[in-house]
Amino acid sequence: MKITNYSLDMHKHLLASWAASSAASQSGFRFRVEQGKELLSLASSGNNTSNEDFIEYIKEIKIFKGHKDFDNWHSKTIKMMRTDGPGFKKILEKINKTKKKKLDKKDYSYGVAAKLLNVYLKVYFLDDFESNFASFIHPPIDRLLLVELLEKESEIFNFNLELFKHTGLIGEKKIPNWTKINSEEYNEIIKLIRKFIESKDLTGLWRIEYAWKGHQ
Repeated sequence: MKITNYSLDMHKHLLASWAASSAASQSGFRFRVEQGKELLSLASSGNNTSNEDFIEYIKEIKIFKGHKDFDNWHSKTIKMMRTDGPGFKKILEKINKTKKKKLDKKDYSYGVAAKLLNVYLKVYFLDDFESNFASFIHPPIDRLLLVELLEKESEIFNFNLELFKHTGLIGEKKIPNWTKINSEEYNEIIKLIRKFIESKDLTGLWRIEYAWKGHQ
């Protein structure tokens, strides 16, 4: 790439890819930043796309008028990111090159893919968070956030243990293991967050990160 072709969009894309990959990579499915960027590139079709095409794809959310538009787009995007096609298999092969215990698709859970996408969108669109569309963007879900929400706001965040039991509830508080959640469980957590935000007469799901302690 020539410096004359290095745009602000590309600058944000590379930063967001690095942040998202660093945040979503975890012991059950650990990957390098370059591989995280490739997983993101599957978003629009299940096949690897160029950086430019991926950026244009995520910019679709700027025209959304309600959270249902975003939720549908998000669900479709995660499905594409996890499609077990040639693109994903090639990425998985790269990930497994340095591993003694080989990973497969089941290790790349809905929760991990969602955190990869959500952190990316948070960073890429950070300067747009006063815009209406940004209020629909899902926050990254992880252990630190769930523990604090259960402690601070247990009336709403009293997780349905029967629903989440297969994730291997963790800690004394018995919170869902975000690295194991499926689409149904993920959507239940987002629904609780939306309910809480609305109960405070606020908008913007990003506000729930008041309870995230990862910066401390």
